[in-house]
Amino acid sequence: MHQKPPFDLHAGSFDLDVSAVAGFFGGEEAISAMKTIHLYKYRKWLGWYNSPGSWNVGREFGKLAHSRFWDGLFPGPKEDPAKFFQLDGKQGPKYVASRSGSFLEQTGHLAYLIMQRCKEELGVHVEGRVSKRNRVTIVQTQLVPFVAESTTKDKPPVCAIPPHSGRNAHVAIIPIAVSFTACALCGWTYDWFCFSMILLGVVSGGLSTLAIGSACLKLEGVKSAPTAPPGDGMLMDGDDIVILLGIEQNVATITRGKFILEYEPWVRKRSRREKRKRSVLGDGMELNRRSDAEAGLQDSPLDPSPMRDDVPIRDEYAAIGLCSFLLVIQLLGQLLLIPQGTFFGQIMFLSSFATSWAYSLYLSSIDKEHIQQELLLKVLDLDEQHMQTYSLGTRTTAAVFACLMLQPPGVGADKWGSVGFDPEGIIRNFIPNDTPVWSTWRKKVLDVMRERLRSREPCHYLLEVSEKEAEEFKKNEQDLLEKLLQDAHTAYDLATKEQLRFGLVGGMENSNHGTM
Repeated sequence: MHQKPPFDLHAGSFDLDVSAVAGFFGGEEAISAMKTIHLYKYRKWLGWYNSPGSWNVGREFGKLAHSRFWDGLFPGPKEDPAKFFQLDGKQGPKYVASRSGSFLEQTGHLAYLIMQRCKEELGVHVEGRVSKRNRVTIVQTQLVPFVAESTTKDKPPVCAIPPHSGRNAHVAIIPIAVSFTACALCGWTYDWFCFSMILLGVVSGGLSTLAIGSACLKLEGVKSAPTAPPGDGMLMDGDDIVILLGIEQNVATITRGKFILEYEPWVRKRSRREKRKRSVLGDGMELNRRSDAEAGLQDSPLDPSPMRDDVPIRDEYAAIGLCSFLLVIQLLGQLLLIPQGTFFGQIMFLSSFATSWAYSLYLSSIDKEHIQQELLLKVLDLDEQHMQTYSLGTRTTAAVFACLMLQPPGVGADKWGSVGFDPEGIIRNFIPNDTPVWSTWRKKVLDVMRERLRSREPCHYLLEVSEKEAEEFKKNEQDLLEKLLQDAHTAYDLATKEQLRFGLVGGMENSNHGTM
């Protein structure tokens, strides 16, 4: 028997048709918000609300699923999950090692995050001549807490990254409460069409968030040989320089490491070996036209080179594919059933949409890159004590300062070649000029680096224009040389002060240096 609703909201001749925008409105915001799910604690449990843009979300995240069926249903490029969620994949700046001989024209995502973080620092302004300021950041790398088991296997070492604790967990209560309230009110007024569609949106959104968010963000490092030299080097991006000090594995983790997403087994659902029933012309596989006898011999254990048409085992992510398919089905149901609902039910449906869209907009407005930087610095154990930025007035000051900081402690100039240290090459990465004035300046800087190993006394007297040089150069060249030597003087004093802070005095190694 038909029951009369507690109240009837008359719309007159006004027809509210929200089905036209049900699956498309707010799609970009919902996708952007979903891609932050692995950065926040408890986010995967907080998706139980009627979110807009189900069609766009389903089509986008369905690309994560891998199989013939899912590839056909959700076509598009198949990327690694970390790159798909924009947690990895960006190219970092150039890296020049001071002792290992490594030179990377492009580094990885972690080096990019470190450089971007250092660019945001104002730095300590160093007194001296100013032409164009260069920022130089000293990073004293720390031991990364990789899992002990991962360091003993052939696989790269990994380290779990704890998610960020933010207030979004509290904000998520609002769209969840509005969606359940709207669903209950529709049921109270016996509008089962809108009731079912709001409930379907809540269930599909909650299941999708749970499946997509059931992954652990990890840092994948780089294994280095036990006999590898220190990994000291510098990241160079225009006027921004980051000097990395520490053992090879710590530095290599920053320059060549990456973020990875490791999904739980129930989400990955590894496929068993798929077998092709027949070869496809043009796919590079030979037609299988063997006789029964040949086939029996081929499958026997006596055959030394079995030829099987097996596809390697891979992650299918079937749970994500099913949830994405449910989101697409949700749109079809909304297009058919929402117009059948009452005016009040459509208002409730639209209210839950608007609240969820506002929440998605809030999540998508948060700087995801900044959160990644915070998580990376935390897992690398880098804080203000281990990172110091200086704003230097000239390029020459930055070049000398970097070269002095990268100078191997306790190693004489006669052994620089044996340990792979090339100070002139480091300076040329900053300033490749080869005019007589610049060549004389470089020679004086190298003399200072040699002398400071033999004496704890300041080497300021080596940074002055000699009488012979004053006679060789014209007035303008002499003035230029004096300015360059003044820059070297500023860099020398700053490097001495910084090395005292790190436990390096006069080029001699302190026992604490080994913990970098």
